[in-house]
Amino acid sequence: MQDIGYAPDCGTCSYLISSLCKVDQIDEAVNVLKGMGRAGCSPDLDCYGSLIDNLSELRMTSAIIKTLNEMVAIFGLSPRKETLVKALAAIRANKEIRRAIEVIEFLTNEGVHIGFECYQSVLEGCLESRQFILAGKFVIEMTKRGFIPYIRSRQKVVEGLISIGEWKLANAVRQRFAELRS
Repeated sequence: MQDIGYAPDCGTCSYLISSLCKVDQIDEAVNVLKGMGRAGCSPDLDCYGSLIDNLSELRMTSAIIKTLNEMVAIFGLSPRKETLVKALAAIRANKEIRRAIEVIEFLTNEGVHIGFECYQSVLEGCLESRQFILAGKFVIEMTKRGFIPYIRSRQKVVEGLISIGEWKLANAVRQRFAELRS
């Protein structure tokens, strides 16, 4: 675009990224996003959001995580709730629960607000993959943030921990729920 004397703005680039994603030109959309800085405009929430949403539909876990990290760490943008839910659901669908937890930890450390749906989705992924110890530790962190899992998930965590002989962690989880009167 600059070759013909046109200086694009964020809206134009966002539209271009969205259009490229709709016609399955993800690599080209990534190139447009990376080239925005050279074109004189910084990527905004819409640019990153449309790209992450499409990467999530394609379940491209590594690209999702890399794009989220760049969005938050480099440009200081916080992803929208819907975008974050889609991204974590895609990571969960690929059964990469540990990476989903790492994403939540990273975003939390960067000051990004993460909603209940994200935590619950990742917890359900832990339970689906029968990673009860990870689920127990995650539930404790989740409750520290003020989120209480659905009752069925709470029961599955405690029952799963007991079934694998992790009595101490099961008791710690129960104790945490008792403290919260849930």
